[in-house]
Amino acid sequence: MEKNYSKIKILATVGPASIEKSVLERMDSAGVDIFRINLSHTKVADFLAVLKKIRAGTKKIVCVDSEGAQIRTGTFKKGHATVKKQEVIFLVGANYLGDAKHIPLYPIQPERVLQEGDIIYLDFHRVIIKVVEITGKTVKAIVLEGGQVGSNKGVNVNRAIDLPAFTKKDLQIFRMAARQKVTHVALSFALKKEDVQQLRKLFPYKVFVISKIECKSGVEHLVEIAKASDALLIDRGDLSRDIPLQKIGLAQKHILETAKTLKKPVYVATNLLETMMVNFQPTRAEINDITNTLLAGAEGLVLAAETAIGKHPVESVKMVQGIIDEVERYQENPNYLDSVYEHRVIEPHGGKLVQQFIHKKDVKDFSKLPKLRVSNNLLLDVVQIAEGVYSPLEGFMDYQHLMSVLDEYRLPSGVVWTLPILLQLPAEKINFKQGGHILLQAEAGSDVYALMEVSEIKKVDQQATAQKWFGTVGQNHPGVKRFLDSGDHIIGGKIWLMKKPPFFAGHANLTPRQTREIFRNFNWKRIVGFHTRNVIHRGHEHIQKEALKRAGADALFISPVIGPKKKNDFKAKPILAAYNLMIQSGYYAPYPAVIGPFATYSRYSGPREAVFTALCRKNFGCSHFVIGRDHTGVGNFYAPNASQEIFQKVGDIGIQPLMFGEAYWCNACGTTAVDCGHAENKRMKISGTLARTSLLENKKIPEYVMRKEISDMLFAMYKNPKEKLFEEGN
Repeated sequence: MEKNYSKIKILATVGPASIEKSVLERMDSAGVDIFRINLSHTKVADFLAVLKKIRAGTKKIVCVDSEGAQIRTGTFKKGHATVKKQEVIFLVGANYLGDAKHIPLYPIQPERVLQEGDIIYLDFHRVIIKVVEITGKTVKAIVLEGGQVGSNKGVNVNRAIDLPAFTKKDLQIFRMAARQKVTHVALSFALKKEDVQQLRKLFPYKVFVISKIECKSGVEHLVEIAKASDALLIDRGDLSRDIPLQKIGLAQKHILETAKTLKKPVYVATNLLETMMVNFQPTRAEINDITNTLLAGAEGLVLAAETAIGKHPVESVKMVQGIIDEVERYQENPNYLDSVYEHRVIEPHGGKLVQQFIHKKDVKDFSKLPKLRVSNNLLLDVVQIAEGVYSPLEGFMDYQHLMSVLDEYRLPSGVVWTLPILLQLPAEKINFKQGGHILLQAEAGSDVYALMEVSEIKKVDQQATAQKWFGTVGQNHPGVKRFLDSGDHIIGGKIWLMKKPPFFAGHANLTPRQTREIFRNFNWKRIVGFHTRNVIHRGHEHIQKEALKRAGADALFISPVIGPKKKNDFKAKPILAAYNLMIQSGYYAPYPAVIGPFATYSRYSGPREAVFTALCRKNFGCSHFVIGRDHTGVGNFYAPNASQEIFQKVGDIGIQPLMFGEAYWCNACGTTAVDCGHAENKRMKISGTLARTSLLENKKIPEYVMRKEISDMLFAMYKNPKEKLFEEGN
């Protein structure tokens, strides 16, 4: 049927490129219906002058567009600053001029609003940082992804931040706008209907409110916002900061369809004719985008940067009007094909990323619940369960789950799982009953870290269980010894995390939810995970690069174990420092690399543990995972290839294992290799043990084992009495 496009409007933002009267007049004639003043780029002192100039050049409607509930960067000394990956920077208030070490934020005071652990995206995700420490007014952050940040650019935090609907500037200019009888107001970052209602109360007369849908909350409260508004505006730019870029087309479709049922007009903004900021003509893709946006029901198109700062503001308006004219002549087919591509990170294991958290105030009878002191290792498990690293596990295993895993390599649901995750206790430490709840504490201190629902208390045959688990009952096996020493009762049940133990502090830690957000934002789908307990050596380098090539990867996820380890194993600090050095040197280019430590401990479970390490990296979002020849090996208890062969036994686990033999230095090749074909006597062994031994014997690490800049760094740390390079445990 013929669609009536007579109501389609063109909204154009006024800026330096279009503020002159002659340009405004030409834009008016070309088809602009509403001229927009963007308060994010307008000073209070300039507002009246801008409004006067617009009204001198056109009689069309003027719309004031608020700054709204958005965090933005403040002003930089040079207009922008470049921050580098893995550098420490500071977040400051807007009264501070920014530079490469200080990022000013507006309108918040960072120390009052941000929290340690927040992931912050700057300037359309060009830069990603993580808050690592807040002390007084000092907010320290680490740069996860470097780049250039400009003044007055959008900022997103990976959780909801409660901001007022209007900034101080908004309120000041609204009062001036009301005195000038401005009739149209755009509400930026509309979060809920109350924001619209509050806006209307700021004007002594009825105003036409255009609510901008540009964040998750706006989409979630779309119906109530639409009912309270006169029109909606989809800002695809800011919306893409809050939802995956690949969903923008679908989000636009959803908003348009919802608004249609409510009989509310919708305007669409961002990237309509971006190339016309420089070029005289748009791309075919831009024309196609606008055409389909109109066919989908948009009743307005918004030109922003194209008319505010672009080279061809008038021509941009003409182009949009021309497309509208063509669409008016077109008989729409309502069954048009929507072929929007959506990017998906690999599904968590079991299909759902477990997220189990609770506040103390929400725990019934908190003060009356029994408390259980558990080891730091068990607290590591508690955190990893709650944050989804062990998905689909929701707690410590009961007897049914334990036997299913040991006998079938699967959970009772049929999902592959190979490693028992147990809370063991001797009988004398059980001071609670099955069916109730307990609070989990560390071995020392009064803090409570988690709530556990005790679904089962079960005595187990430790000898039989150890045989199934480790393939031996000999106590010379470290896993067997730990299992037998931990108690003959298992306590099964779900857990909820209240707060992380202090040993989880540190800027390097990332949760699966955070890594998945990072991967989505960069449109990475093929991510290679690399598990290690050592400082990087040339064997690791070779395998990592080969794995990236073999997988056709988008990125490398370096995931070193940073929990308790054996005596003389490398501590977390030198491992992370070495990898930071590798990333900063650009070694992995053109592949990007992200460090995401795995805060766990060795289970000494050989092949079972190899699968477990893969599944955990799958939950972090990796699609591929490197399995070395003796991955998670324990002395000579398991065959050298056992950790690779088990993957054939358990079948498809959703993440692709990449199998590698042992890397070595070949004197004939003059490089690192895995299987170059030269004789054994040409090969030099490469291992973390060689690096450790060299340091402990005060010898230089051979360059065929480790690159010089890393070995020099380790040697300097080893010589520094304030540094602890190696574990001191048993």
